[in-house]
Amino acid sequence: MKRVLSVAAATITICLMTTAAYSQSRHLRLRFHVPFSFSAKNEIFPAGEYEVTQPAHFFLAVRNLENLTSVFEPVVPAQSRKEGNGRVRLVFHRYDNQYFLAFVSDGSWESTYDFQISKEEQLANASPRKPVTIVSVNPNGTAEVANDLTRHVQ
Repeated sequence: MKRVLSVAAATITICLMTTAAYSQSRHLRLRFHVPFSFSAKNEIFPAGEYEVTQPAHFFLAVRNLENLTSVFEPVVPAQSRKEGNGRVRLVFHRYDNQYFLAFVSDGSWESTYDFQISKEEQLANASPRKPVTIVSVNPNGTAEVANDLTRHVQ
């Protein structure tokens, strides 16, 4: 009986340690310079220095490091493994001069998350004069316009 209890206690301990290690290894913390204003969760943020963290499972916090404003966004895992292509980046959907935060990646597919589409982005996407352009921002603030615009906004 003591042996069974010891094995059960050891199994529970290992499970708890594994869960704690797993949750710590998935903690996302990225810093970026974004060279343009953008929207996230119906909030408009000015160009500047930003930090993206993962305070909870499937929630990301986007925080302006200059004025300390922030939003908490529900996210979903990346829809495609191609999005986690080894590059640390923020990706925005651009309609004319409006930018909407679309996804964030630390370079791995497991830590690449898609943001929900806001009502403002849905309205911008509905305008026939505003086709979507995909813009990636690297941590140093370099913005790149994607050549492949096959990703459609729904």
